[in-house]
Amino acid sequence: MLFSRAEVFVIAKPLDIFLAAVLFALCVCAAAQDSTETPNSSTLASLKDADVTPPRPVRTPDPKYPAEARHAGIQGSSWISMIVGTDGIPHDLKVVRKLDDTLDERALETVRTWRLKPAMKDDQPVEVEVVAKIMFRLKGEQYQKIGDLWQRSDASDPKAEWALYKAYRDGAGVPQDEQLAMWFLKRAADWNIPEAQFKMGEHFYENPDGPRDYVSAYMWYALSKRAGGPDGERMLKVLAGQMTPEQLSEAEVRVGYWPENPPKDSQ
Repeated sequence: MLFSRAEVFVIAKPLDIFLAAVLFALCVCAAAQDSTETPNSSTLASLKDADVTPPRPVRTPDPKYPAEARHAGIQGSSWISMIVGTDGIPHDLKVVRKLDDTLDERALETVRTWRLKPAMKDDQPVEVEVVAKIMFRLKGEQYQKIGDLWQRSDASDPKAEWALYKAYRDGAGVPQDEQLAMWFLKRAADWNIPEAQFKMGEHFYENPDGPRDYVSAYMWYALSKRAGGPDGERMLKVLAGQMTPEQLSEAEVRVGYWPENPPKDSQ
């Protein structure tokens, strides 16, 4: 068991032909998706508060790898947001980064059984919102490359996220999955990988789901250029002739606010 900042890693025991593991990462949760009920954030303590000690595992069983997903060759990490109560029992569970319906449901089932020592402040238990990364990994040479990329992605490795975008986009070594591909593309672009930022620009410029978003496209092309991408300048010239002065001004403001060196501990 390894403690690092506000993170606790719990590694599962090897199974006969596959490995399921739990990475319990305690961090301030981003805005939860697929929420049907929003907890009152004013009652939650913040893990950014130096006086708050994060929850600690007491009983965190490993997930069992569903046979359906195992036979389909599906692996990865399901991210589960939860409130850890003052009694150490998780509640208000939500999937904040979807992996696969079967694996996500198994991850939720597993986290519901967890018991933790609650977060503490001034010697009193407090509620906090955290994220658990439930890792499902397949053993075997054919799965090793993708498993390694997932491991690096869970540690916020931009190059791994760019590689996983291409893998899920093309169905290379994994089942093709446009939703996961776009998630990894956005992550890689957020880390200022110029190729990913250019692809984000293409996504908003071509926008198969609706009208073109010129402002977002311009922002991503400009960021790609700023990060050293070779094609951003060409598309900026194309867009400049199609956008209004107001749109250009808004896009430039967005670019100006974008950090050149995003924090590596972002989730």
